[in-house]
Amino acid sequence: MDAMSAIEPRWAELARTAVSTTPFGVLATVDVDGRPAVATVPIVDDGAGAPVTVLSNLSTHTMRGRQDRRAGMSIGDRLLIQGDLAPVPGLQQVELQSEFLRLHPALAGNVESLDYSWLRLDSVRARWVDDDGTERWLRPEDLASADADPLAEGLIDLLPAISERLDDDLLLMAHGLAGRWLATAAELVHIDRYGLVLRMTEPAGERNGRVPFPLRLDHASEVHAAVAALAAAARSTPSARRDHDASTP
Repeated sequence: MDAMSAIEPRWAELARTAVSTTPFGVLATVDVDGRPAVATVPIVDDGAGAPVTVLSNLSTHTMRGRQDRRAGMSIGDRLLIQGDLAPVPGLQQVELQSEFLRLHPALAGNVESLDYSWLRLDSVRARWVDDDGTERWLRPEDLASADADPLAEGLIDLLPAISERLDDDLLLMAHGLAGRWLATAAELVHIDRYGLVLRMTEPAGERNGRVPFPLRLDHASEVHAAVAALAAAARSTPSARRDHDASTP
């Protein structure tokens, strides 16, 4: 991707990342009286943005899904997928088994049992909800063509270490790279493949702002070098030199 061609993840990328990194979904199928039957189920991404689950043949979802394929699944706090349940072919079950067991090691006995079925939710449409509550509707091809963020799965481990390492550089980034000259403090709240999101304290209150990477990251191994480059760039800006001169006796 060309430098600065995009600094924000697309809605489809956010949705695909949710499918790829969330180990459980809330599945709803149509019960005999037409009302929804709902339960939390283990899931894995099928590699094309569709959630796959492994359920007992005696479960309500499995039995109802065979009679009425219509279903919906909520994944995380923001993604809803509506579509049709379909059996997963045997070869694909083999391909997905190792990843499913990595996410759900306690279910090793289920994946090989004939008493359990592999079911995929084929999307008809999906809805992503933004931070501000705005709903964004996505087509199946939008999910299938999007890439999951490679930083998302290790984000919990990355944030504290990177935040501690950057320390005072965060405020320099807010001033020189995010253009928030009035910020008096900055805190790292999120990292994705496009850059850092800072929460900045200003006279008018707190607000979030993005500090973009020059290039989109495609591997988690790239994040530390990319963050170091941002810190170096922030230290070399005119605002950083002014801050240094002001603090020097």
